[in-house]
Amino acid sequence: MLAAVSALDERNSLAFSADGRYIVATSGSSGAGGPTSVSQVIANLLPVVGVDGVLCRMVDPVSVVIWDEHERTLTLARDRMGQADIYFMCGPFGLVFSSELKTLRQEAGGPPDVDPQAISQLFRYGYIPAPLTSYRGIYKLPAGTMRVFHLPDVHGGYHGGEAAGRLTPHWSLKEEAEAQMASREPCGIDRSVERVVASLERAICTARTGSTATLLSGGVDSSLVTALLQRHSEGPVETISVGFDDPGHDESEWAAAVAHLLGARNTRLVMEDANAIRLVERMPRVFCEPYADSSAIPTLLAAEAAGARCSTILTGDGGDELFFGHASYVKSLRNFGLVRHVPLGLRRACGAYAFRSPERARLGGIPALMSEAKSRSLAETYLARVSRWRDPSRALKSANEPVPPFLDAARHPAGGHQGELLLYLDQTNELSEGLMTKSDRAFGAFGVQARSPFLDPGVVSLAWGTPFENKLREGETKVVLKRALERFLPEHHARRPKKGFGAPVARWLNGPLRDWAEDLLDPIAMRNRGILDEQVVSTLWTSFLNGNRKYHTHLWPVLMFQAWDREWNRTNAP
Repeated sequence: MLAAVSALDERNSLAFSADGRYIVATSGSSGAGGPTSVSQVIANLLPVVGVDGVLCRMVDPVSVVIWDEHERTLTLARDRMGQADIYFMCGPFGLVFSSELKTLRQEAGGPPDVDPQAISQLFRYGYIPAPLTSYRGIYKLPAGTMRVFHLPDVHGGYHGGEAAGRLTPHWSLKEEAEAQMASREPCGIDRSVERVVASLERAICTARTGSTATLLSGGVDSSLVTALLQRHSEGPVETISVGFDDPGHDESEWAAAVAHLLGARNTRLVMEDANAIRLVERMPRVFCEPYADSSAIPTLLAAEAAGARCSTILTGDGGDELFFGHASYVKSLRNFGLVRHVPLGLRRACGAYAFRSPERARLGGIPALMSEAKSRSLAETYLARVSRWRDPSRALKSANEPVPPFLDAARHPAGGHQGELLLYLDQTNELSEGLMTKSDRAFGAFGVQARSPFLDPGVVSLAWGTPFENKLREGETKVVLKRALERFLPEHHARRPKKGFGAPVARWLNGPLRDWAEDLLDPIAMRNRGILDEQVVSTLWTSFLNGNRKYHTHLWPVLMFQAWDREWNRTNAP
C-alpha cells in the first residue's frame, strides 16, 4: 500500500502521524506553507478528529490520500471546488491512484479502452465530467467527494463499475449554497463591496507564495485580483497578458493599460499563427486527457512565460461563476422567461422539429428558435446554451449519452433567485471540471502553481451569502465586483465589456490549422478506428468549409479527441 502513494505526481508529499497510525499524501496547490506543511497538519489532526473530521476541515485546494493502518483502509479525497484532480483504477496489481491520468494508463497492463460515453460528454461540454474519464475502468473523483477502500477491495474485491455508486461527499456545495442563501440578510451594495474586498484580500494573502504573478486579461476579475495583490506588494506586481493578431479577440493592449494604472509590470504576449500551430500540437501531451476549451491555447502561451518569471500565478477564475458575470446567464433567464409561456403542445412540436437536426441550432434562425422553444426548465435552456453538440451521441458509433446532471432537479439547491441555479450549475460542472483542469494542467506543465483567490472557501461562502440584487441589477452583471474595482480604476475601465479569452478557432481552422485538421479528420482513418461516425463528422467539416463557420464549436472537441487519441492510443489503431 505504501508504494501506491508514490503514484501522485512530483508535487506530492508524505507525512506520518505521531502515533504511527496514519500516512498522508497530498497533491496540488497548497498555499504559503507548501505541500509538506499541509500533509503534516492533516497527519497531526488525524489522531484527534479522525478521517471524517479532517476532511470536513480541509480547505486547501489539494487532493488527499490517507492510509489508516488500524482500519486497513485507504481514503482518497478531492478538494471542495475541484482544483486538484485524483484518478483511480483497479489494475492487475491492485488499486492504483494518481493526480494524472497518464500515470494510470501506464499501470493498466495494456492500453485501456476508450470510453465512448465519456467522449460524448467531451463533445457536449468540452471536458469530461467526473467520475468518468476517457478510459473505461478509470475514474476521477468529483469535487468535494471521497472514496474509502478497504484492504479486501484492493485485493480483488473491488470492481471499477461500482465507483460512482460508492462515492461519498465530505463537503457539499449544495448544502453550503442553501445555508448561505437561507441565512443572508439585506445588505447594501457598499457593504457588500467591503466584504468582498476583505475576503479576497485574505484569500490572496493565503495564495501568494514565493514569486507571485497574475494572469491579467483586463477584465473585472483578473484586474481586481491584480489590484489587491499590488496593494499588498512592495514593488510592481508581475502580470502576464495574452493577445491575438486577430483584432476581434485581442485585449492585450487594454490589459497593459490596466497594469500601468495599477502600478504593475506587464508582459504582453501575442498569439500568432506560428504559436497556434506549435501549441495545439502540444495540447494532447500537456493535458493527457482530451480537453476542448480553446482558451487552453493562449493559457499555454501564458504558462510558458510564467515558467521563467514566477512560481505562483493568480487568476480570476471563478469570478463570473460566483458573482453572475456571464452574459449567457442573462440570456438564459430572458429566453426561458419567454419560453415558459409557450403551450406544452407547441413545445413538443418544436422538440420534434429540433430532434431531426439538433446541431443546426448553432447556425441561428428557425432551428435555433425551435431548439429554445422546446425547453421545459431554466436548466434545460442553459444546458442548450453551454452545449457544443446538442446530441453528441450522433457523432459516435456506439455511445448512449448519460442523463446530463444539469437536468437532475434533485441535485439543485433550494431557495434563492432562479438565476442562482445557473451559478450552481456552472460551479459544479464548468468550473471544477473545465476551468480548473485548464489552469492546473497548463501552468503545471511549466512548474507554476495556479491559484484562484475567488475559489477560497471564505470567498465562496461570501458569494452565496451576497444578495442576488448585488450581483445582477437592472441588467448589469457582476455589480459588486465592478463597484469593488472602481476603488482602484476609473469607472470606464471597471465597466468595459470583456471579449473573453477564447481563441479565433474558426479562422485558425480555415487557415493555419487547416492541414492539421484535415489530417485528423481523414474519413478512412476515422472509419478504421471505429469510434467516430465518419459520415456525420465529415459532413460537418464540409459544411464548415463551405461557410458555416459557427460549426467550429462542434469541430474543436472532435479535433481535440482525435489529437489526444493519436498521441496516447496509437498502438490501438488498426
